[in-house]
Amino acid sequence: MSDDIHALSGAYAVDALDDVERARFERHLAGCTACQAEVDSLVAAATELSVLTEATPPASLRAKVLADIANIRPLPPLTVPREEPVDDVAAPTPAPEPTAATGAEPTAAGPRDDELGERRRTRSTRGLARGWRLVVAAATVAVLAIGGFTVWRQVNTDPSRAIADQVLAAGDRTSTAKRFPDGSSATVWRSESLHKAVIVTSRMAQPPNGKVYQLWLQDPTGHMASAGVMPAGPDQVVVLEGDASKATGAGITVEPPGGSGQPTSDPIALFSFA
Repeated sequence: MSDDIHALSGAYAVDALDDVERARFERHLAGCTACQAEVDSLVAAATELSVLTEATPPASLRAKVLADIANIRPLPPLTVPREEPVDDVAAPTPAPEPTAATGAEPTAAGPRDDELGERRRTRSTRGLARGWRLVVAAATVAVLAIGGFTVWRQVNTDPSRAIADQVLAAGDRTSTAKRFPDGSSATVWRSESLHKAVIVTSRMAQPPNGKVYQLWLQDPTGHMASAGVMPAGPDQVVVLEGDASKATGAGITVEPPGGSGQPTSDPIALFSFA
């Protein structure tokens, strides 16, 4: 369990806490506005990922990535300045004893020889480091190329999804997220310039038998106008019907099949656009 209760906000947003941690964090969450804002933003980011669907990448991707490997420019090697040793007093070197076989004096390695050897070893090490960086860079690109074939995503071509994508990418988009006790969540995104709102659900529980979830847009007077019925399924991306640019909020109610002209139950969720 984390010692910092604030650090649990990310795990809580993706329902990765055990029962003890969840209960502890929810007690803290009730009185911490900073964690409330962070959890809402993390839930919104996670639910936004559901608008992506898997698709086969173009055949040219692998060839292009592998061809670009040869053009990768590796970063220069990191070097550490080597400090030269400084001796206070150079000790005199005793004269070597003549050898018995030849009478010649053995050659002793002096400070200059040690320095040249060190420099050669340094150059060799740096050369190996550069070589390994090239290998690692090429391997990284190769892994990304292979991964590109495994995970390649693009938006669905459905017309309503196209509208949803425009709202989710709009520069003036705003969002309001709600998390339900069972861990499911719903986020409403709105763009005033596009006059549209989109709801994104994650692990949404099914409505009671014989009922549906109905969406609503609320005007400044408090009147709720039907914005359509949500399709069945826990993970949905639905464009709300109607002009959302002047709406002050949105809601979800449980209604009979086909929906109602006016809400017949209290909203299970209200999203304020203020």
